[in-house]
Amino acid sequence: MDLTSTLPLPPLMTAAALVAQRVLSSRSTPSRPTSLLGGVIGAAGVGAMVAGVVQFRSRGTTLDPSRPDGASVLVTRGIYRYSRNPIYLGDGLALLGYAAHRRSVMAAIPAAAWLVLMDGIQIPKEEDALATRFGSRYGDYSAVVRRWI
Repeated sequence: MDLTSTLPLPPLMTAAALVAQRVLSSRSTPSRPTSLLGGVIGAAGVGAMVAGVVQFRSRGTTLDPSRPDGASVLVTRGIYRYSRNPIYLGDGLALLGYAAHRRSVMAAIPAAAWLVLMDGIQIPKEEDALATRFGSRYGDYSAVVRRWI
């Protein structure tokens, strides 16, 4: 069985990780410093997500992670000069920010699991589709710009 075909969409995986974080950190008590730290990390994440979405929208290409082969344009401008996956980077930072806010090592576990799934399954699937669609242009781009940051 192909594991990549059984993964739920990344937004659902992110939401599930957030729910798991909340459950696992239910006994932890945020403090002012950890809430501030979590807020800064989370805000950076939201900023990366928004910047990535804006670039995709401005270029008129798909945001659907289940159909990376539907990409009409290889986006390499804006935040995509620094990260090939700023939306996933933003999701990950938001999850880490929430764990920091909750002051909970247990809340970091779903964030780490999410990262393993994204980096090991979802992103390679998308990269394969982009390499097939854009050929050497994607190869040249991925040789210069890192997967995360």
